Amino acid sequence: MKSIEIIVPRNLIKKFYPHPESYGDGDYVVDLVNGMHTDVFYREEGDFITITNDRELISYLKKNRVNSREYFFRNGVFSLRHAEACDNELINEWKDLSPISIQLDIPSNHDLPSESLFCFYWIEVGKVMIKENRMILDIFEKDLIHMIDIGIAIDLLIEHLKEKDSH
Repeated sequence: MKSIEIIVPRNLIKKFYPHPESYGDGDYVVDLVNGMHTDVFYREEGDFITITNDRELISYLKKNRVNSREYFFRNGVFSLRHAEACDNELINEWKDLSPISIQLDIPSNHDLPSESLFCFYWIEVGKVMIKENRMILDIFEKDLIHMIDIGIAIDLLIEHLKEKDSH
């Protein structure tokens, strides 16, 4: 069978791993919720694709709907969204990890919720918590994001908050 390009809906991906080959067959290797795994490529549209000839994988992906997730902030490859029931397992896994933690003072009239998930390339890599005028960004998936990207994300969030503060 010839390989095809097919969407791997974000809601079917359970866990992300860095691809073991720097010029490999995808951006990430993923575990799917049904126990299968594949490599995937990021797409700006909010999902991932794989190129495969695995009939079982193709059948599974075609039979399952894309359940889109709602993001209330997005700037390039960075986004924030509310936690959903499907995130509980991941959030529980994070309780045993030591995060990279960054704290920032923010304007009092911000529009951010008290808790949200921080995503990089649609992958949940950490949490954002707001306590009064303080934002705490905890990064748990340290192998999926580099420090320079965290710095850029913080700059973009600060810029967003300053824009909101000036209106």
